[in-house]
Amino acid sequence: SQDNTNCTRRHELLSTLLSMHNNGTCTVLPKRIFKWTGTCIRVSNMADELLWLVQRLFFLNGDQDLSSFLLVDLGLVKFPDYTCSVVHRIFQERNDLLQYEEAIRVAQFMDESLDNDNMELVSRCTDLSENRLCTSLKEEDSSLADSPPSFYSCFSSTWIYSKILTLGVSVYERERRYADAIRTLKILLSKVASGRRRGYWTLRLSIDLEHMGRPNESLSIAEGGVTDPWIRAGSKIALQKRALRLGKPPRRWKVPSYADSLKRNIKEVNIEGRPLNCEIGAKNVFYGYDGDRCGVEQLALQYYADEGGGWQGTHSEGGIWMTIFGLLMWDVIFSEVCDVFHSKFQTAPLDFETDDFYKSRKDLIEAQLKRIQDGMAEEMLISSWELHQGTSCKGVNWDRHPMADVRAVVAGVGGHRLALLLRHLALDYRSWSSGMPDLLLWHFLDERGGAEAKLVEVKGPKDQLSEQQRAWIFVLMDFGFDVEVCKVSLVSKRR
Repeated sequence: SQDNTNCTRRHELLSTLLSMHNNGTCTVLPKRIFKWTGTCIRVSNMADELLWLVQRLFFLNGDQDLSSFLLVDLGLVKFPDYTCSVVHRIFQERNDLLQYEEAIRVAQFMDESLDNDNMELVSRCTDLSENRLCTSLKEEDSSLADSPPSFYSCFSSTWIYSKILTLGVSVYERERRYADAIRTLKILLSKVASGRRRGYWTLRLSIDLEHMGRPNESLSIAEGGVTDPWIRAGSKIALQKRALRLGKPPRRWKVPSYADSLKRNIKEVNIEGRPLNCEIGAKNVFYGYDGDRCGVEQLALQYYADEGGGWQGTHSEGGIWMTIFGLLMWDVIFSEVCDVFHSKFQTAPLDFETDDFYKSRKDLIEAQLKRIQDGMAEEMLISSWELHQGTSCKGVNWDRHPMADVRAVVAGVGGHRLALLLRHLALDYRSWSSGMPDLLLWHFLDERGGAEAKLVEVKGPKDQLSEQQRAWIFVLMDFGFDVEVCKVSLVSKRR
């Protein structure tokens, strides 16, 4: 096209001018450019790095920058109101910050090396991280008694290096270097006692040991992981299943107490769908009840709206529950607690996804749950929505989940079950913020507002429940929810 031709010509012209300047045949070029542009200032690399460092110190993440001030001034983004009460500094010494920044640079280098498939540099990053991890932990052991809160750990070099080594383990496993993976995983588990990824590390260690023909050690690791208080949700179920499979006689004669729990029946509904594509590995596409193309979740929604019982619903996975949690727990989330708010640009406290969140606010949380259990959830929801609509809060999606849907869910679930679920999230938001059933359905029973709700995990042909999904289904069953799995199979050819 003409645009492409012009673009090519411009590139050729610029290349020619630059070449002429470099070989000295066009000495007037710099003067002409300065005449057109006027005075130019180039920010030095040192100043650029300093600004980046100041932004990270202020916002405590790599996602926000000075544009956040502009977005707030323009009214495009609104952050919650809360009090910043800082007692402990995140970085106790200048050296802590420098080590943290060095770790971030190594992590960035690791990501770039993986993107470029440069395995030599990946190996160097992994080796460096392993060395730094052990060194930094030795220094932390000699820290002062008045140490900062545990949720500050994500701002340490240790945290970053453990993430790099986790990537390194994946590389080792992909290359079937199981001995290296086992060595690295053992280092991580021995050096990071309360890491959020302990479940993943323990599971991979058990699997890799089995790959190496060491089933007894693999079993011992799995059994130890089952009792590790930091291993929860899907990771715990995966380790329980491994322990049961590997622990058959003669290795183990006693059946673990959790065996019966894993064998619980999960209610299933089977429906058929007419596929549009049958390619292996491709996302399932079906003809819906209305004749239009749709995914497996939309097909299930149409089934439940029709012959499945006249349900209304949404394909939200955990999204609508996170929104409900944020709205009903708003005052708890943004209550005054020391060290959790460091700037006015946060959408959640720093301890939000840690055990400290519940511990530091137990009385507030339980008081809020009591009100919900007593049937005040809908009133609380409406009030929170009207007061905070449009304000940024972690987990709350104002656009995707309209007020009518959220109210219907709260009414259908009921105060008792809703309080149990919200307490579960408050205790461990990180472990349970993923893996919830795909569909949330509801329908109204009478004109007075009575309603009921159902949660459905949808599985297409050949799909299986993940351990995280299974963990959620078991929890929901324990809480008294109506939950089931909807399996979509291909229409029989005999029809």
